Amino acid sequence: MNRSGTRGGSKASYVDESLFASNQNAAKSTSPNQGGEKTERSNSIRTNRRGVIAPDVVTLKKADLDRMLQPPQVMSAEDVANANKELLARREQAQAVSKARKERMLRLEEEAKKTAVPTETALLKTQADGATMSRAQYLLQEEKDDVKRMNQMMLYSKCVTIRDAQIEEKRQMMQENEEENRKQDLMMEIERIKALEQYEAREHQRQEERVRGAKVLEEQIGMRDRERVRQEELRDQERILMLKEIERLKEAELQAQIEKKIQAKEVMDQVAAANAEQLKRKEIMKIREKEEDLKIASYIRAKELREQEIILEKERVAKEKEAETARLRALQERAADKQSELDELRARRYQEAKEREWRAKEKAQAERTVAMQRELAEARAAQKNATLSQRADMAKVEHEDFMRVLAVNRSKEHEEMMLTATQISMNKKYKEELLAQIQANEEQRRKARQEYLEEGARLRHAQAMELQRLAEIKSKKLQDLETSGVPAKYQTELERMKIRA
Repeated sequence: MNRSGTRGGSKASYVDESLFASNQNAAKSTSPNQGGEKTERSNSIRTNRRGVIAPDVVTLKKADLDRMLQPPQVMSAEDVANANKELLARREQAQAVSKARKERMLRLEEEAKKTAVPTETALLKTQADGATMSRAQYLLQEEKDDVKRMNQMMLYSKCVTIRDAQIEEKRQMMQENEEENRKQDLMMEIERIKALEQYEAREHQRQEERVRGAKVLEEQIGMRDRERVRQEELRDQERILMLKEIERLKEAELQAQIEKKIQAKEVMDQVAAANAEQLKRKEIMKIREKEEDLKIASYIRAKELREQEIILEKERVAKEKEAETARLRALQERAADKQSELDELRARRYQEAKEREWRAKEKAQAERTVAMQRELAEARAAQKNATLSQRADMAKVEHEDFMRVLAVNRSKEHEEMMLTATQISMNKKYKEELLAQIQANEEQRRKARQEYLEEGARLRHAQAMELQRLAEIKSKKLQDLETSGVPAKYQTELERMKIRA
């Protein structure tokens, strides 16, 4: 026990046994790798005091260590692309080979199916199906009236042939029964005649049925002709109704135009009345303006007269003052004493008082004149403003009347335009509907005629095919009679038989 193990019992201590292993044990522990080289591995066991087994330790050769120490080979983008292309080419080649192998196998399978011999069961089934189909067609053909008649004739021919053979045999065998045979022949002849009579009766009945069918066809043709005539009459009636409707629409349009003219005339009359009323109001305003102008002119003339009188009065007063002044001066010249001076002073004072009074009067008169002129200017301005306001009100009223009349006219014109457009649209729609109805009727008649012709062609084709099949059956029946050994004289009735569809 070493010192480290004593101090740290929890730490593991191990012994590498590969250090003591022989070359033989080392050779047994080697294994091949991907590059074909071998790596020696020794079972190194890591143990501790408790005996736990540690992981294996790998020992490498020097060649492996050198290879691992070499720098890794890095592939470029071109190398990667080439590798991918090579891989894709190998895949496509493998797919092409697989596809070719699959196609070859399918082709071999198809060839095997074509060259394969059908089995006996398949052949028997095919033969049975063909026989069943032939039997069904034969039974369907045997159900037809003409074929039944042919079978009846064949049976009759065979019976007659057998009868002749029996008669010949009986004539050879028993001469004594000749009378009995004659009676039997007579009875058979009677039966044959009855059969012929029945056949003729049936033929007569069939002929009558054909005649009745022809009559029915004629009646149907007549009904179709009558229906065609009725359709023509209906078309004529439709044309007449259409013409009447067009005339009615024209009359309605003419009436609408007349009403429109009447309404326009009423509107124009209203406009004329409004214009006349407006002109009348304008004349009244002009008369009032003239009267006011006359009043103003008379007032101005009166004022001018008053001003002239005032001027004349002023001139008269001035002359009187001058005369009084001259008199006073003369008195002053004659008087040289103090009394004269007093008189002169008294006269001067009187004159000054008169002048002050005159100036006061002039001032008052001037103030009155200014006030009068101001009042006159204010009156003129008020009159002018009133005139302008009245004219503006009249212009506003006239404008409102004009706009109202214009709005009424525009509304009526718009209503008339809308009514006309609606009428035109209705006429166009009615015309289109009428044309569509006429075209639909024409198309229906054309289709009915086409169906009638196609039905006739189909019936004629079916009748021709039926006649051909009956002729083939008749030929086959004659061959059967000839094969059966029926004499030609008994085949004559079947040969003369006329096939009718």
